[in-house]
Amino acid sequence: MDYHAEIPTTPESREHSRVRLLAALLDTHHVTFYTVISVIQATCFGFLVLVCFEEGKHFTPSQWLLAANTLIILVLVWNGFIRGFVILLYVPKLADGMMPFALGAAQCFAAYFVAHGARGWYWSIAALCVIGFLGYINAEVNAKLNPTENAHIMVFYGKHLRLLQISSLFLAILCAVIAYTSNWSEETLGWLSLPLMIGYAIGEEVMWIRLERFARGSSA
Repeated sequence: MDYHAEIPTTPESREHSRVRLLAALLDTHHVTFYTVISVIQATCFGFLVLVCFEEGKHFTPSQWLLAANTLIILVLVWNGFIRGFVILLYVPKLADGMMPFALGAAQCFAAYFVAHGARGWYWSIAALCVIGFLGYINAEVNAKLNPTENAHIMVFYGKHLRLLQISSLFLAILCAVIAYTSNWSEETLGWLSLPLMIGYAIGEEVMWIRLERFARGSSA
């Protein structure tokens, strides 16, 4: 059988090539970054587990609480990253490539400081929130630069993004103030992390539920 006869000899049109290239570039937004953020979050989780195994026999209850809160943060970062990438569609830029690694570094520092000082943990969370704040701004800018793919969702998600920006910046400032100015004991700082993380997690989940209701046509 002559397989060469099955290969089309007519070159595709310029417009068809352009559309196919754009589709491939947009596809990297989902496929590639799903893989990258999943691998990075798995690495951060493994590092947290390693810290707990190595240092856990010396942990106080407040340090175990910090470890639990760090695990919550790992889940929140992964969940928020995946949800955000499902909603928006644009060709990833260099800043998008840097974001998962910057978030991963901040989370690894948070895991390290579970065993080496609550103030360092708060500084790590402050850095993480600043990176998240910049990431939300980057997402909004990219969405506005690609109106064809995102204009429909930005009608509601634009407000959602601004709330995420404000909440991330507020939490960053709060954690930095606690780390820099407070004279509280390590025990107190450890227990204080619980309401901060629970409050942020609940607030973020409420916003995502409202976005889902909007997508389903329910009143938001």
